[in-house]
Amino acid sequence: MSHSIHVGGDAEKSILVTGSHNVVVQAEHVLFATAQAARRHGRDPAQMLRILALLAAPVFDPDHPDQIPPPLDLKQEWHELARGLRASHAPILLARIVPPTPDALRRACSPRAEAQALFPHVLHFSGHAWRGGLLLEDEHGRVHRTTTPEILGALRGLPRPFDLVVLNGCESAADARSVAQALVDAGLARAAVGHTRPVADPEAIRFAARLYADLADGFPLKDAVARAQRAVTTHEVALLGEESLRFERFTGGEPWIDDRRPRGNLPSRLGDFFGRGRELVEIAEALARPPAVVLLSGPAAIGKSVLALEAAHRNAWRFPGGVAFAEGPRPEEGRPATAEELLAHLAGALGLTPGQVAEALVLHTSQTPTLLILDNLETLPPDETARLARVLERLGGESAAILLARRPVEAVETLPHALSISLHEGLEAPAALYHAARLAERKRLSLRDEQVAAIVRAAGGHPRLIELLVALARRRDLQALLAEVREGRGDFQAQLATLYEWSARVLDERGQLGAWQALLLFPAGAAPEALLREAAGEGGVQALRDAALADFDSARQVWRWHATVSDYARSRWPLYGATRRARLAALLPTWTAWLKTLPPETAEGAARLETQQANLRLLLADAGRLPAEDVRAFRQALHRAAPAPDRTLTLRPFLAEFYRGWAEQATDDTEQAWALGMLGYALAALGRREEALEATQEAVEHYRRLAEAHPEAFLPDLAGSLNNLGRDLAALGRREEALEATQEAVALYRELAQAHPEAFLPDLATSLNNLGDCLAEMQRFQEALDAYEEAVRLLAPFFRRLPQAFAERMSYMLRDYLRACEAAGKEPDRALVEEIERVMGEG
Repeated sequence: MSHSIHVGGDAEKSILVTGSHNVVVQAEHVLFATAQAARRHGRDPAQMLRILALLAAPVFDPDHPDQIPPPLDLKQEWHELARGLRASHAPILLARIVPPTPDALRRACSPRAEAQALFPHVLHFSGHAWRGGLLLEDEHGRVHRTTTPEILGALRGLPRPFDLVVLNGCESAADARSVAQALVDAGLARAAVGHTRPVADPEAIRFAARLYADLADGFPLKDAVARAQRAVTTHEVALLGEESLRFERFTGGEPWIDDRRPRGNLPSRLGDFFGRGRELVEIAEALARPPAVVLLSGPAAIGKSVLALEAAHRNAWRFPGGVAFAEGPRPEEGRPATAEELLAHLAGALGLTPGQVAEALVLHTSQTPTLLILDNLETLPPDETARLARVLERLGGESAAILLARRPVEAVETLPHALSISLHEGLEAPAALYHAARLAERKRLSLRDEQVAAIVRAAGGHPRLIELLVALARRRDLQALLAEVREGRGDFQAQLATLYEWSARVLDERGQLGAWQALLLFPAGAAPEALLREAAGEGGVQALRDAALADFDSARQVWRWHATVSDYARSRWPLYGATRRARLAALLPTWTAWLKTLPPETAEGAARLETQQANLRLLLADAGRLPAEDVRAFRQALHRAAPAPDRTLTLRPFLAEFYRGWAEQATDDTEQAWALGMLGYALAALGRREEALEATQEAVEHYRRLAEAHPEAFLPDLAGSLNNLGRDLAALGRREEALEATQEAVALYRELAQAHPEAFLPDLATSLNNLGDCLAEMQRFQEALDAYEEAVRLLAPFFRRLPQAFAERMSYMLRDYLRACEAAGKEPDRALVEEIERVMGEG
């Protein structure tokens, strides 16, 4: 698609910019547009110090999705920089590249800018940096670790070098690998200024404002840097290149700052933006593939508006037709909205002629990329929602909309180009902590780190509740306040009641207040659909969704809700004693059925179990008082679904608790012996070696008694537990005892394999390999080699027949055998090794 952009003044001409979909690359004409605005206000850009700013604050790192990029308040940084430049009254023109990508930087410094005498004198960077490059963004807000060679590549072929590059990022001039040094060495900058060490944001901002004011007044670069250095207290700022550089003869009038806003009525950002980076990127990706309708839903004050406006500001550059905002009445106002009313607000914001507003909007969005934002859609009656959906269905091919509602809007969700994002979780811990700390700082509260963390935990990361708690901490004793939160009373409880008043009314109208109590049976704040339906009763799940209390998470395949939803329910409709146990008992068969659906030994099954740990712990805590047969079936299903303890990190503590409880409540020796063995396995995986040994020794004692009475049935179990005993003793350095236990296991498996070779030869091979480990630890290398070689030879026929089933075991046995050969100074059996490697290669 093509767009014609008109540039006024002496440089008046038409520029044809081509781009895919609705993306108009504004970077290529950012200086032209800024210059045009400056001329309209009596400035002469040709006679001004032209500064091109690249401000980057990525919000999501796909390489480290569980870590939040260090937050930067670039809105405040831009404000402070602009204020400092305005206060200088110097002839400075400041423009900003959006989006802050390497490609946008290259386009902004095009030969066309040089031809029209608008090439920037100064390139200014603000953001994170490191010794080897700058942390930029891609066009969706993801981290783009731009190395020094990448930056040089992006700027190669410039019509001329920058006079000055100012890198307001940590370690941006730390050594010879740094961006500052590389730009000067490559001839892409006559001079560069950067930081040799980490620099605080406020100091970096003050430094830049003072520097540019002095440069515009004609002071030499060296002197300007020296004067601006006073703003930086932690280190010397590095100046590279032409220290005598001077900017003179600027007579273009007062400063002009690029403060262009998109056409329309896009509101200012609502405070700071922290967290929700994954969702922000998801929205940006949708807006980059129009037509698109993004629906944000979730309970009151969870952060929908903050996210929507941040997304709109970051992506407004995609929509030259403008950004229009309209909101219906808040649900608490008690009056319904109409589609006509909302559409009229949108049309008015875009300056469209009154009349048939729906048709006017459809025409406008089809002619030029436009972004529409609609808030409080839960106040639209169903027929009005359907009318709005029909308009959005006809949205122009390059346009998009962001809709906000407490409950999902089904008429919108069914549109083919709609994306639904449900916000039922608080901010992630790092973002929530940063948010609380910033709020406390602004209110001049001296809160310790542990107090800030306590506030975040009490609020469950809910942004509005964090704000309320910090505000209450300004006039209340924090310990007493947090106690009230834990006990569900006082000021905070009153705020919760206000927050969920509308939701409670919706449930009450449907006779579904009992659905609140269902949530108390799932402390994880999530539940599989079958479990929630069983607990909430007929119509309960849909009622919870319509009340904006819970929604389905398709990625995790569970229903989710915020922790404070349960907190509020607990304070209003608690579950106690026998009633609670009866409801848990009723859920046990459904839990068992759900566990049986999980694919065992898979990442998917483990991930779904991880989200349910708190729920499963609740059941297990009451297992001794629930129906024994149901509990047994539940435990067996959970054991089958769970990964082995040494194959999971996050589930290990839970599995240890699970098997300990099973062992303590076992009703016969066989069950107890088995559970003790699994407990030893789980404790060993956790590195709790003494406890693991104790559990395994108990398992061995049980199996000895059982094997004496019923050898055919229990000798295999005794052999296996002796193997585990040898493992636990070896881990504690008790080598002689480990050897003794393992030798006994080998002897038992030899006896079993003689009678049933197909069943027990693989186990004998494993036990022999363990014996080799014990002997190698004791420096008895020849004996270890004999054990390893016998293990490999015994397993080889099974591996040939079923390579996939025995591949992992054969792999580590072959490795141990080859190492033992090397340690003993012996040649391995080459024919045997080559045959095994051939089978592995074929597999």
